[in-house]
Amino acid sequence: MKKRLIVENDLPRLDAFLSRNLTGYSRTFLKDMVKRGMVTVDGAVVDADEPILEGQAVVIELPETAAASSDDFESWVLYEDKRLLVLNKPTGLLMHPLGDSWLKSPEAARAGRETNVAAELQVHRPAILKAGTPRCGIVHRLDRPTSGVLLVAKDPETYAAITDMFKERYMDKTYRAIVRGVPPPTSRVYAPIGREPGQRQIVVTPLGKPAETNFRVVTKKKIACLVEAKPLTGRTHQIRAHLAHIGHPVMGDSEFDRKGVPAAPRLMLHAYRIAFEHPFTGRPARFEAPPPADFQKFWKTLR
Repeated sequence: MKKRLIVENDLPRLDAFLSRNLTGYSRTFLKDMVKRGMVTVDGAVVDADEPILEGQAVVIELPETAAASSDDFESWVLYEDKRLLVLNKPTGLLMHPLGDSWLKSPEAARAGRETNVAAELQVHRPAILKAGTPRCGIVHRLDRPTSGVLLVAKDPETYAAITDMFKERYMDKTYRAIVRGVPPPTSRVYAPIGREPGQRQIVVTPLGKPAETNFRVVTKKKIACLVEAKPLTGRTHQIRAHLAHIGHPVMGDSEFDRKGVPAAPRLMLHAYRIAFEHPFTGRPARFEAPPPADFQKFWKTLR
């Protein structure tokens, strides 16, 4: 989704201009868009600290669903019963505010400029918070740019049961990713991931925790592949770190994907499917969300 803005007053930095004129997006998110070449000033890619002048045209290529309105919440619902809510999270949507103030006072999730899953649940499913469900029912998380299937517990008992199932690895999770290059048809990556001393980025490192992911190529093109990923452990950024480790990063990954052509509009990672046994009915449960339009459109543009 392209958005064109005309500069009305000189400003010392491009990211400051974007932050002022695009509500619902954090400055960090907008700086990342600039870094990945998704913002132009008078047709040229510039740095986030570039001064901008009155009359210049700023164009930003936003992820199609990143500006999802709370009015769209019901369209995100894949399934719902008395215990469980399953959402198809849009790309660009935060799970919850940074920090832990919202855990002590959940209403704080609604206080910021930017919406998030925790805030939307409070507005559209207030019974979850009234029941005393921890973390507004959020039992697992997806990175901000990652779209797809998200489980929400509607009461404390379901929260405890689902959380235990994740810990015991009873959840069968499947992701889809567009990766750079052509990996082997199938592969198993068993490599510890974590942070090197003094570093923020999560990478494969002998100092990390054990992590295992299975990969399968669904279909391929000359410069990229659509890959199915099954994380057998649940480490932060596991799929992204493992794909980078084998030389095929997720396209659009600001941490691992090299700058190059074509540039993805966002992280091309989607939580495609989750399967498990319903903790209270005992019946098999399987929920699937097709990749969103921006994901499919980008795949079609590749050679």
